[in-house]
Amino acid sequence: MNISFSPPDISELEINEVISALRSGWITTGPKTKLFEKKIAEYCGTSKAVCLNSATAALEMTLRLLGVGPGDEVITSAYTYTASASVIDHVGAKIVLVDVPAGSFHIDYEKVADAITERTKVIIPVDIGGVMCDYDLLFKAAEKKKHLFHPGENKYLRAFDRPVILADAAHSFGAVYHGKKSGAAADITCFSFIVNKFCTVETHKNQPCLAA
Repeated sequence: MNISFSPPDISELEINEVISALRSGWITTGPKTKLFEKKIAEYCGTSKAVCLNSATAALEMTLRLLGVGPGDEVITSAYTYTASASVIDHVGAKIVLVDVPAGSFHIDYEKVADAITERTKVIIPVDIGGVMCDYDLLFKAAEKKKHLFHPGENKYLRAFDRPVILADAAHSFGAVYHGKKSGAAADITCFSFIVNKFCTVETHKNQPCLAA
């Protein structure tokens, strides 16, 4: 049996929307993009959403916005796509990998706090297969070690006054954590809209976003 991987489901509605965009003369950051950003923010329950060309670009832009660079450390999951770690290298920071525990695909929450040092600026948890991470435990870990946090001169890091939780939510658009939709659970969330990333489920076990 031949089972297709992420077969496209395209109706005349989608085709007409593409034609409309092409005929409008706007094929990048035009009114349809602005409308999409508005709808994403409304859906996720956040104040703002910004569209980029990819989730990778969204992650890297956020690190640069936070002033993360050489001498800094960023924690992420060892179980992920390379982008979650490569963006850390792109900005010149040190990649700190925390493995997953037995029976889980999520970062080991108990080891996150141990990995935080005075150089840690950001923690990038990775939602997998539509299931969001336990953000309560991640914030608890960040708060536990906030006495080590040195924000430097970056105004955004100063406002957080602890390691920032930057969610790689490429797999979890539409998922729910403790009543909060993906996009509203972390400090900042980065989505992907590649067709094979839409595998979201609602979960109560374990909630400004960047859409890419």
